[in-house]
Amino acid sequence: MTSGPLTDHPGGETALAGAQRARRNQLTRAAQWFAGIQNDPYGLILRSGAEDPRPHEERVRAEGPLFHSAPLGTWVTADRAVAEAIVACDAFDGPGTGPDDAADDGLPYRSALLAVDREAAARLAPLGGSMLWTAGEERVEKRAWESSRSILAGLGERFDLAEDFARHLVGRVLAGQLDLPKATQERFARTLTGCRHALDGLLCPQPHAVARAAERAEATLAALLAEGLHQNGADSARADSARAASILAVSAAETTAVLITNAVRGVLTEPGAWQRLADDPALAAEVVEDTLRHAPPVRLETRTARTTTVLAGTTLPAGSHVTILVPAVNRDPKAPTDAAPFGLPTDLHFALSGRLVRVLARAALGALAESLPTLRTAGEEVTRLRSPVLGAPASFPVARAA
Repeated sequence: MTSGPLTDHPGGETALAGAQRARRNQLTRAAQWFAGIQNDPYGLILRSGAEDPRPHEERVRAEGPLFHSAPLGTWVTADRAVAEAIVACDAFDGPGTGPDDAADDGLPYRSALLAVDREAAARLAPLGGSMLWTAGEERVEKRAWESSRSILAGLGERFDLAEDFARHLVGRVLAGQLDLPKATQERFARTLTGCRHALDGLLCPQPHAVARAAERAEATLAALLAEGLHQNGADSARADSARAASILAVSAAETTAVLITNAVRGVLTEPGAWQRLADDPALAAEVVEDTLRHAPPVRLETRTARTTTVLAGTTLPAGSHVTILVPAVNRDPKAPTDAAPFGLPTDLHFALSGRLVRVLARAALGALAESLPTLRTAGEEVTRLRSPVLGAPASFPVARAA
């Protein structure tokens, strides 16, 4: 028998501490569920699953520019002007880095990589840019087209658009773009798919086993990048480069996969639209922007007030949590008609990856239409459980032939 506390976590966490974290995770999810039972619209959004959240989003809008979810202690907005003010205001920052910072909202498994704050995002974004865009956006898009064709060539008559294609694409493109060693590239791409729950985990507790596996995947990914990037300079500079690459990869991967599937779903739903895209793949850019407006890959953005501040005429104490309902913001009837799609805001992690998400989705959609002009759905789409932030597909079956 062992005389000391058992450890079951890569960071040395004891079994007891792990059990306590798991219990907090369960209680936080239960609180969200019971908020929905009380007919709180934000609680219903967080537990919506495959249910259409739009009726709940419109209930939030009907309450005014800023709605307070009393059961969950969160301020929620569907207002475009308020959303833009949150993103622009330095008082609102990322949600925190881990169990201690998360104690007030009960999320003990928050992604360490996506807990970046404004200061760090502003400092790291140029590093991510230098790793991606030195050779120009055209080079990245070309690599994405080539990778898309290569992946599609290896798939059968029927395949899963999300799992077999979209989720593999980002890792393959980034591994090449970051010039990782050939021996590392496949493991990097495979490990990146294991980080798919990171964005949903910022607001919705993931199942214990899923959360633990995601932590291990993030740690492995960070180690692979720390070892594989060809960076010169001081240790601190190399560490920053590895961190920038890690944040970029994790925030881009599942976001891009969801954007691709949302775009394909939208085009296939409209009669004749897929054929028009196949005839002119350059239309992919327009489709991606339209999807960002009407079916954005990231539905919820969360921020925490670091200082007492006034928002929409309401004084929010330091520590207040605020959630932006991105699809509802894009439907705001008070917004200018020519306003660009709201989403992928550049104050936090998407400062590093937002541009890449658009480029990869554009290339993937164009390559899909060009390569598979008779693509069709081939079964029922399944939405992943506990995915209120992304509404991510668990499966999206398609077939090549009409």
